[in-house]
Amino acid sequence: MSEKELKKIYDSKKEKLVKGEIIEGFKVIQFSDFKRWFNKEIFEKGCNYCRTTNEESQKLTKLRPYATRGGKRGNRLELGRKDTNLPFDNLNNLVWCCYWCNNAKTNFFSEEEFIPVGRAIGESLREIMKKEL
Repeated sequence: MSEKELKKIYDSKKEKLVKGEIIEGFKVIQFSDFKRWFNKEIFEKGCNYCRTTNEESQKLTKLRPYATRGGKRGNRLELGRKDTNLPFDNLNNLVWCCYWCNNAKTNFFSEEEFIPVGRAIGESLREIMKKEL
């Protein structure tokens, strides 16, 4: 992943105010910290839960753009929090996950609770790719 792409991800996760509502994100962590945290090998393993890779995520988004907010999400792995009660500034709490797992996990499941769900999502996504690619 290029530094430009990494910066785009970082910037998208900065805490911000949207329509009077605070969207949680990085408050303290600087891009230099995030860049040091990034590990290409971990990123290339794919989603923390289902192991869908970045490339597979892009293919799935092209197959069904209507299911990914018009193709606005799903084009790459996203940053997710293992424990949604902890802030984004806790880098040890961040994982790479696909749009489908990140969307399904929401704030309800812990990382441990979601792992079997993520595995099932991964199996389903691979079946879709087998049929449609």
